[in-house]
Amino acid sequence: MAVATDLPALRFVDPLMRADPEREHLIRCSVERGECSVAVDDDDVQGFFILNYALFGHAFVPLLVVAAGDRRRGLATALLAEAERQCVRPKLFISCNRSNLPAQYLFERCGFVPSGQIENLDEDDDELVFCKALPARVS
Repeated sequence: MAVATDLPALRFVDPLMRADPEREHLIRCSVERGECSVAVDDDDVQGFFILNYALFGHAFVPLLVVAAGDRRRGLATALLAEAERQCVRPKLFISCNRSNLPAQYLFERCGFVPSGQIENLDEDDDELVFCKALPARVS
């Protein structure tokens, strides 16, 4: 789990966090609530994801970010696997813009299936929603 002292590293990993106060607020609050997990190598944060249950009570990953220099190494796949491991609901949702083809390919490779779209969030770039049914957990 990310902690408050990780915030400077998260800003480095996600340059949009520095440019968008709303994104910074989302990430900061997610860290405070224990919803943000980080991938670390030699004390360097390489990526992170947020997992919450704000999508009509379903598990949702509103943000998955890998540092630019650490992409194409399987880290996003590992982060999604960790989100699945942490998930306490039977389905996990994630989304991306229609223009984000690498994310769409990643989600499909990881077993997510298309689950609809949300229009009018971004001008001329619909949000595509994906879902993955997770195996039942044995207690």
